[in-house]
Amino acid sequence: MQIHKNKKIRYFDLIIAIIIIYISIKIIDNYKIIFSILGKLFSIVSPFLFALIIAYILNPIMKLFEKKFKFKRGISILFTYISIVVAIIVFSVCVLPKVTSNILDMLKSIPQFAMIAQEWFNNILNNEVVKSIINTTGNFSIKPDFIISKASSVMATILNTLLSKTLSFTNSFIRWVFGFIISIYVLFDKEKIMQFAKKIIYISLKKKNGDRFIRFFKNIHNMIGVYIGIKAIDSLIIGIIAFVGLSIIRSPYVFLIALVVGVTNMIPYFGPFVGISVGFLINLFFSPLKAFVVLLFLFLLQQFDGWYLDPKLIGNKVGLSPLLIIFAVTLGGGLYGPIGMILAVPIMAVIKIYIDKFLQEYNGNTGDDTMEKENQIEESHKEGSINK
Repeated sequence: MQIHKNKKIRYFDLIIAIIIIYISIKIIDNYKIIFSILGKLFSIVSPFLFALIIAYILNPIMKLFEKKFKFKRGISILFTYISIVVAIIVFSVCVLPKVTSNILDMLKSIPQFAMIAQEWFNNILNNEVVKSIINTTGNFSIKPDFIISKASSVMATILNTLLSKTLSFTNSFIRWVFGFIISIYVLFDKEKIMQFAKKIIYISLKKKNGDRFIRFFKNIHNMIGVYIGIKAIDSLIIGIIAFVGLSIIRSPYVFLIALVVGVTNMIPYFGPFVGISVGFLINLFFSPLKAFVVLLFLFLLQQFDGWYLDPKLIGNKVGLSPLLIIFAVTLGGGLYGPIGMILAVPIMAVIKIYIDKFLQEYNGNTGDDTMEKENQIEESHKEGSINK
């Protein structure tokens, strides 16, 4: 009787395996249709995903109103969204028009910049040493005005890209607006949403694994809160100092360069070089001497940030070596672009904690040091919340 039952179980498992293989083959054969359906599904639910992201970003501000000013949830949400709307209006009225004007003016000046670059290049080609090198290479020929022609094609490409991006941005903007509205309800019922998510996690992973899963993402949340929040304040200070300094130097496109310096400062190691390069290259077409002064100023500003401001604000809360930070930034940028580069450092810091824990347990240690690090993350997150 037992043998007969085992045979039935084996046949049932075989039938299930055949069904799974058949479904998998059908999915592979019709992957375009599947991806199309998934794309449509994502476009439908994207406002809700955007709402979760917006609510996650605005939650610390709402908590500030609740804890510091003892406001009720509804009043805290109201003041949070009023603050954000005011900040968006101020940015749109005071900063955005000037940055847009700088970008449009630069696009108009591309032919002029190309002529200057072409003149520099022609002077280099007319140098006797360079001529002799070109003659020895043999088949090396350059059209006299190839930089101007390239610049014209580049400008046309940029304008077409801007037009297409504007149209796609309009569609995304509408979804973000819906997400912005839905996020009000997400913040209002965040405890209920979190309780529901915990129930799903515990049902799926059981108690022990569920606790580990929740603790892991809590550590990531705390590390992101500590790192991204303080790094944003650091980058804002650097952007303001850059704006003041560039204004004193009388650099062209001050708003644009200061914005690039502030935003790229969020990316460790690589970001500051991008800001410095943009400021130097823009000024190079106006005055080589001024370009050198801007280069020196931005370099000293980044040294001030690296040696004083950044350690003062962030300290050793991340706990990563420079090699790991560079690896994390490179990997994050390759996978998810600029956002990946910004989020890579705190995520890598949490992963390193768990790798250290695994190695300690493998070597027979209790892993108390790792628990201390996890507690330090939570304590630093609390300190950051109090300071904010």
